[in-house]
Amino acid sequence: MIKAFKRLFALLAGVLVIFGALKSVFNWLARTESDEYEVWSDDEEREDA
Repeated sequence: MIKAFKRLFALLAGVLVIFGALKSVFNWLARTESDEYEVWSDDEEREDA
């Protein structure tokens, strides 16, 4: 039973590490000056508002 909890905890920790890595990648992309990865341009956001 303890082995199952350890495996579950390890799986949860692995998922959190993956999500943290993805978040840091997206933050890095957002910091770059290139607009290729932006979903909306500034003009489109102003039109919607």
